[in-house]
Amino acid sequence: MATDHQRLDSLLTSACTRFADRPALTDDTGSLTYAELAAEAAALRTELVSAGHRTADPVLVRVGNRSADLAAQLAVWQARGIVVPVHRSTPDAVLSETAERTGARLVLDVAHTAGDRTRGLGPARARVPGELDADQALVAFTSGTTGRPKGVVLSHRALTAKLRAVAEVLPFRPGDQALQVLQLNFTFGQWTSLLTLATGGTLHLLPRFDAPGVLRRLAARPADRIAVVPSMLRLVDRELSTPGTGAELSAALRASGGPRTWITGGEPLPAGLGRRLQAALPGSGIADVYGLSETSTSDFILTPDQYGTAAGTIGRPSPGVEFRIATGDGPPRPPVPGTVGELCLRTPHLMTGYLDDPAATRAAMDGDWLRTGDLATVRPADGMVELVGRKKQLISRGGAKIAPLEVERPYTQHPAGAGCLAVGVPDPMLGERVHLLFVAAPGTSPTEEELRAHGRRHLEPYQVPERVHFVTELPLGRTGKTDRAAAARLAVAATAGAGAGAETGASR
Repeated sequence: MATDHQRLDSLLTSACTRFADRPALTDDTGSLTYAELAAEAAALRTELVSAGHRTADPVLVRVGNRSADLAAQLAVWQARGIVVPVHRSTPDAVLSETAERTGARLVLDVAHTAGDRTRGLGPARARVPGELDADQALVAFTSGTTGRPKGVVLSHRALTAKLRAVAEVLPFRPGDQALQVLQLNFTFGQWTSLLTLATGGTLHLLPRFDAPGVLRRLAARPADRIAVVPSMLRLVDRELSTPGTGAELSAALRASGGPRTWITGGEPLPAGLGRRLQAALPGSGIADVYGLSETSTSDFILTPDQYGTAAGTIGRPSPGVEFRIATGDGPPRPPVPGTVGELCLRTPHLMTGYLDDPAATRAAMDGDWLRTGDLATVRPADGMVELVGRKKQLISRGGAKIAPLEVERPYTQHPAGAGCLAVGVPDPMLGERVHLLFVAAPGTSPTEEELRAHGRRHLEPYQVPERVHFVTELPLGRTGKTDRAAAARLAVAATAGAGAGAETGASR
């Protein structure tokens, strides 16, 4: 059983006591001090209990980046319940399915008026013994692009330990100003919000990401940090590269000194994109974070002081995380620099398991090592870990296995590149051919042959893209990560259109 020291509600309640009069949260409706956050959570806890909440009950918490959403989560934890964050835009059918899968009987929505914020969902499914108990804090549904999302069950012990581990590496300090554009149904949004509150900072919540608006706000009201995914930084890059207004925005941001740090994660940040951002805003550092929901996130951190020499890597393990590399079908072994294999993690921050899917839980583990599905290598020069691709996303061309990130790497360094994705397109002779979706940086007009020539200078012949499709933006999934399955469909459609002599929006 988790002790008070290992519970999120104890961590946050302690912060509410220590920083009572300081501002904790702001949103587009107002603000809450830490004392007001505690009072709001207490009122919501009373509502939950009055509605029939029981110890270890999962509660669907509808979130949309409101200050009171964090109070709702704290209330559930104080009532010894389990938070299941669900965005307010989630359709009722999906909400019902989530309730069925988790066994939730109540939904909590602070957008409703006081006294009407908790409502019943009907009879819950019978619980599987031992599946959920009061030691569990959160059920986070993964953002897979195919199949049913997995419900990752995370304990208080795992999450509090991971927050403390991250705080050893990245500076989260009392009084820090943090701008939050990530949603709370995304584990990246969860940990950056919770750690800000646990350390006495002020979290400024925005309902959605809008690059021009966010940059203007940062220029007017500097923040110590903002957490983003790379697709958001591509939009920031576009704004800062816009003739006239981009230079004005860059100058205003440099004058304001903010943000101090961009924390990026969710998918690899192209090195070229990161370096352009640093050139435009030399006072802002970049922290590149890699992690899985299954391990409470933030397993590797490339700190701002390391970024200049190790951009394009995920850095080194955060405290408490061990890693090995599994090559072929072999077991996880200590990494040999330069060898590519599946990244495997061992950590005390591991999930309890996948909700209602013990077979998937067993399949994810190799002894006490979690198989991430990511291909990685250790750089011989400095020991930094570099992602190479996804094990299941390998492009199979004539028997050769090609990791998409290997193809993409030289293009992320191309001066005309603002983003790219390498995908496999079915081919009757070779199995698959390598195609590249490419977003040109503002003010540039590279040609397909120029980009293929660039590939020939940096890649093995079989890795060079055989077609380049120019797109205005990369397809994204629901959490803002690039969607490789959608990118592959786009490349297939563009190829078919070109074969028929038709122009498409994806090629030129």
